[in-house]
Amino acid sequence: MKLEKFLALTAAMAPIAAVAVPVVVQAAEAEEVTEVVVKARKPLAESDAAALKAQRQSDSLVSVLSADDAGNLPDQNIAFAIGRLPGVGLERDQGQARYVNLRGMPRRWATISFDGLSVVSAEGRDSRFDNIPSAIASQVTIQKAIVPSMPGDTVAGNIDIRTRRAFDYKGQKITGKLGLGHVTLGGGEEIDSNLVYSNIFLGGKLGIVAQGSYYRRNMATENWETDPYLPAVVADQGRRFAREFEYKNYRLTRYNSSFSTRADYRFDDKNTIFASLIATVFKDDELRDNWIVRLDQGTNAAGVRYDTAAVQNASDPKSGISYGARLNSRIDYRDSEEILATSTIGGEHRDWYGFDVSWRLNYTLGKNGGDTPVSAAYQSPSTFTDRPTAVYDFRNGDQNMVRLFRTTGTTSARTQGERILSAEQFPMLLQQFRRDTGGEDTQALTAKIDFDRQTDVFGHSTKLEFGALTTSRTKKNNVERYEIVSGLNSSGVCPASGAPANSFCANGIAIPSWGDLAIDDPYKGRQPLGYTFRYTNQPYTNALMDSYINKGAATRQAGYSADNYWMVKEFLTAGYIMATTQFDWGNIVYGTRVESIENKGQAYSSALSKFVNTSSDNTLVYPSVHLNWNVTDRLKARFSLNRTASRPDYDDLRPSFTYKDGDQTISGGNPNAKPEKQTGFDAYLEYYGETGFLSAGFFHKDLEDVLFNQSGTFGSDILNSGNTDRSSYILTTLRNGGKGKLSGVELFASQSAEKLVEGLGWPEWMGGFGVKASATLADSEITIPAYNIGTKAVPVIVPERKADLPGTSDGVYNLQLIYEKYGLTVRLAYQYRTAWIQDIGSSTIVNGVAMPADNGDIYWDEDEEVDLSVRYQINNNLEWFFDGSNLRNQGARRYGGTSIYPIEFEKFGPRYVAGLRFNF
Repeated sequence: MKLEKFLALTAAMAPIAAVAVPVVVQAAEAEEVTEVVVKARKPLAESDAAALKAQRQSDSLVSVLSADDAGNLPDQNIAFAIGRLPGVGLERDQGQARYVNLRGMPRRWATISFDGLSVVSAEGRDSRFDNIPSAIASQVTIQKAIVPSMPGDTVAGNIDIRTRRAFDYKGQKITGKLGLGHVTLGGGEEIDSNLVYSNIFLGGKLGIVAQGSYYRRNMATENWETDPYLPAVVADQGRRFAREFEYKNYRLTRYNSSFSTRADYRFDDKNTIFASLIATVFKDDELRDNWIVRLDQGTNAAGVRYDTAAVQNASDPKSGISYGARLNSRIDYRDSEEILATSTIGGEHRDWYGFDVSWRLNYTLGKNGGDTPVSAAYQSPSTFTDRPTAVYDFRNGDQNMVRLFRTTGTTSARTQGERILSAEQFPMLLQQFRRDTGGEDTQALTAKIDFDRQTDVFGHSTKLEFGALTTSRTKKNNVERYEIVSGLNSSGVCPASGAPANSFCANGIAIPSWGDLAIDDPYKGRQPLGYTFRYTNQPYTNALMDSYINKGAATRQAGYSADNYWMVKEFLTAGYIMATTQFDWGNIVYGTRVESIENKGQAYSSALSKFVNTSSDNTLVYPSVHLNWNVTDRLKARFSLNRTASRPDYDDLRPSFTYKDGDQTISGGNPNAKPEKQTGFDAYLEYYGETGFLSAGFFHKDLEDVLFNQSGTFGSDILNSGNTDRSSYILTTLRNGGKGKLSGVELFASQSAEKLVEGLGWPEWMGGFGVKASATLADSEITIPAYNIGTKAVPVIVPERKADLPGTSDGVYNLQLIYEKYGLTVRLAYQYRTAWIQDIGSSTIVNGVAMPADNGDIYWDEDEEVDLSVRYQINNNLEWFFDGSNLRNQGARRYGGTSIYPIEFEKFGPRYVAGLRFNF
């Protein structure tokens, strides 16, 4: 839908909107006047009031997002919704909020739960929130300081999503929305819809609620990558050269759909049971057509390789010429699908032999599919005159560019020929066609029971709680690959004999060129390109791959499937005891949690022709104490001291290994990786005003056993065979490293002008203004221990160094300007976060000096997001809404080491959605 259609829709609704103001109706046969008033709602004020009430009553440090009186949260998915709360930073993918960084900590340190029960994400420890629509939730609580009744693997915090329940409403309720929108980049459409039905039956005993949602967005992405930047072959004041440059012209469609239902049955005032099901599906149909210029495969004018010391010493890393550079092109059709289905039965029972009892039985299934229906690779021939001369200019960090020219002259006296605008004009040889299917499947079974009762401790009313939990989680990776290769010899022709059986040559099949697969659809992006190329035809290319498989020309790669199979099982048993003791001034919550974890891993090694099995176990204790002090009726102080740990991700624990006997090196997982531990302290003040809220807090965490990619002695005999002892080989994997710390300040203010305007006697309409502002300022440091990148016999030690904690921005700022009056709600939201490190890079040694390998540490650059939301209450049942996202078209930029080496820049364009919400 174009923007003009939004304006037409708004104009069409204007006459209807007039009924939202108070009207006077005079009866035809009576003298009295009846005044009928349609009460204008304030959805943001309603949401804030409910959230602050829950936050104020909490016995630990939380931030709360609550639905309005109609049961609506303000955004399409949970990630967007909570991204406006204090202490929350967002990681985006293709412009869509996906992961959450709580108070600047890595995303793997934030856990997710539904109705208080922790569930496993389909991705593992990285909990995704873009696949959870806001329509399923009535409230979201971010628990920042963990109490013993919560999972111990929550270092940054737990995000608990309270789902809708029929007993939240009085009888039948139907709510939903339908929105249609426009994505400016690519001209695609956006659909956002949901429907909720709730009712109470059997004389108030049975409550049933069901919800469904569907979201779809068609879009394009502008993307270039200069990746990686490699250290100069001679250490030269840190100069680094780009290995390659790539344009990625993405076309993609994203889908989010969900279904949830919950039934609650009340036997009486003391006994309730329930059953619930939540199923979400995220699907990403992504078409990547990439053309890559390998600068390092070219030379200078004299024919000397670009990546030699002589050439690099005379070259500028940011601009120059590479003669006869290799040209690669790729087709990657990604059809990834992530499914999360969690079902729970449980009960709440009051006064059972003096105890209140709560129990849960849960089964969760997660699928993290990574299908690639087609992956095809082309490459330019070896003859330098068949390759382009690449003129590169990387001085503009937002618009790196490479221009292509013919390469002429002789081998040792190369010259730049005519400008070539289309990369397709250069000859390209097909390397292979592939299809990958499968992915990671996770299953989890959980049983949980909790008891509590009121008692006295030294004359003070105390709530005593204890409980136990057991869970079994199994994650498997099963993938398959079908492949057909070209079979061409070095001259680019089919040999008379000896071509591989799974090749075009051996099967007498014509090798498709890029032109055979291309379509003439216009370029969907807006960035200026140094060279152009065409999109490929998805249905035709997929059908071509189907035909290769059906003919038996593309064969199943059994070795690939075997080497990529792994399974990790996690068994966890936990128990806790805690107490909440009340005083005249507030309360203290104290207790401890104990968790016993056992891991078992299995993977297949083709080199050894056997399964590799591993096991490990660990017992962790998590004590904590929380003090909540009611300084005044409006001022509350909170203090917390707690200990938690984050367990390694499942794929990090896999016993998959690849070894090289000649180098005496091994790479793979680390079944012996230990949890990352933290000891945290929090001190917060919260002021609950009549029309506003203020909070200020300090947090500090001491970290140990932080995980890094490091090298060290393997130390296991599981890869030994015959007379070969590989236990002393150097293993490069994710290892527990040194210690670290994170400290920060969190500030939040929310204020309405309503009381101020009334007190000053200003016009009533001015009372609708309000503001919310938050800032999270953090400082972190971790120690990366020295490690060996050589062998045990000839060690090469990379010295110890300091780095920021991945995921931590120095500052995350949110500002919301609000106007809410007469049924109109307007919110202009701005978020800014400073640059933050994504991955700790590895190192290499150049002439005895430690240098970053590849890009080194990878950072996301500073990020801005400006969104606009407008809602207008037409009547008691209908509300018009308009949402604009990424209004400033801010791009996403990554760099390696320092910002002068940008490795990726992409833009997604603004998006607009308008439609109706209904509430009956």
